Amino acid sequence: MSELLDLVHNMNRLAALQRTNLLDRPPEESFDRFTRLAARICKVPIALMTLVDRDRQFFMSSFGLSEPWQTLRETPLTHSFCKHAVARRAPLLIPDTTKDPVFRDNPASRELAVVAYAGIPLEVGGHPLGAFCVVDHEPRAWSSDEVQMLEDLARCVTHEIDLRTRLRETEDALRETRGLQPGH
Repeated sequence: MSELLDLVHNMNRLAALQRTNLLDRPPEESFDRFTRLAARICKVPIALMTLVDRDRQFFMSSFGLSEPWQTLRETPLTHSFCKHAVARRAPLLIPDTTKDPVFRDNPASRELAVVAYAGIPLEVGGHPLGAFCVVDHEPRAWSSDEVQMLEDLARCVTHEIDLRTRLRETEDALRETRGLQPGH
């Protein structure tokens, strides 16, 4: 567990996450389209775009979350499956959390009814910032087609994040050269 937290708490990864300027932002239709599409393609009740911060995971986009999670838009890291995808830097596929010794006691299994999970890391600029994931309330084997589609959608999401981050940084640099404060 210590090694997992070391990877999640990596200062370069956290700095890259901050540079995206996505934490604590309101939901955005451009990301919501991706989570709705993922839920429809995989025929699951929940799809999420999570950003894994130091002590929480923030849902930049969510489809199908129950309350209070839909309103809170975050959970503590204790509830996070996505932190494992971030630390592994590889897809995390769990067909049945109730039979998995690592995940069966995760609070999300109880509180969010996570039984099956498939998460793809969202890697931007060489740093895994979060995960694009789907959740089912029933056990299921994730098909290779579903995983491939989730990987494609995750690449689209990371491309969107990268473009936004570069655009904002370019705009801030232009403002700075013109003598204005960044972000104004």
